[in-house]
Amino acid sequence: MSLCERDCKRCVLQLQCQGCSFCEMAFCARDCHRCFSLCPRRGASYALLHSIGGGELSLSKNNAKGLPLNIPVLPDHLTEPMDLGEIIGVHGGNFLTSNGENVARVYRKKGIQETLNLSNDPKAVLQFYIKDRTIEGLWDNRKELYKQLLEFSWAAVIAPNFSVYEDAPRMDHLYNIKRSSIVYNEMLEEGLPAVPDISWYNRIDLDQWIREIRKNHIKTIAFSFQTVSTQSKASNTWRHYLMGFAYLVSQLDDDVEIIIAGLVSPDRLQMLRTAGKSKNRISVLNQTAYIQSRRGILSEKPTESAGELTKNQILKRNIDFYTQEYETMNLGGSNYAKVEK
Repeated sequence: MSLCERDCKRCVLQLQCQGCSFCEMAFCARDCHRCFSLCPRRGASYALLHSIGGGELSLSKNNAKGLPLNIPVLPDHLTEPMDLGEIIGVHGGNFLTSNGENVARVYRKKGIQETLNLSNDPKAVLQFYIKDRTIEGLWDNRKELYKQLLEFSWAAVIAPNFSVYEDAPRMDHLYNIKRSSIVYNEMLEEGLPAVPDISWYNRIDLDQWIREIRKNHIKTIAFSFQTVSTQSKASNTWRHYLMGFAYLVSQLDDDVEIIIAGLVSPDRLQMLRTAGKSKNRISVLNQTAYIQSRRGILSEKPTESAGELTKNQILKRNIDFYTQEYETMNLGGSNYAKVEK
């Protein structure tokens, strides 16, 4: 008997739900009006999943991006004009309105360069590892948002990461994973340089992504460690994500480029490289350099005083530190020389 109290061997719905996750359905209070999840007890859940084509993935082809190994993410306006490189990262939570239905007015009026106070005019990588409220608004108003996104110069736009919670029913996973793939395909159709986000819960999900990436010759993907903390309490979560990443890259060709979100530590990135035994190029969305600079912390010497350095001077030092670390550990992989030419 499964957690949903059905017999999986006899249940005709298993083709859609793919079996239970470790959710709390068996302990459910059956208060469906207050519950956010999709589950077999709510008949409309199947209709909703069917309305987006079911849980099977289908992906369109994209191209290699040749992104730098270290992509500094700037969530806010700098206090003085700075040149932080030809490509920067933009946080979707600040780039969109809080309800997710439009690009924030300041960005549409001033553009990325003036809004962030950059002395150069870089291309940007837009990421949507953002709050559920904002991302749901993006989904509801996505066709209009695509038009607004085309007003900017992007190096890459990562498809939104709809939440795949461990304690949610399996149908909830399938619905959110499929929605991310739909937005990815639609962005490509609109002419945006879209990158699929590999959201997943189990090996079934990863196998679906692997099949589509290989079959359609997808050359750039994104993988998030956003929920993984540096604290010991998250060690099991870290191992779970590490094993998932290792399995994913072991099945991919070496020329697939990977954008990593939510993980900047050189030590842990080295563990990724070792565990996966991959030669894929890895680019890191790095907001830590900025956050530490606002706190007066030098990333290379976090326990020592930064002296009289300004926050912006610290930011530049932090970005240079991570860039050097990533180059030393060869995150460029087997494609480094080819991409950099």
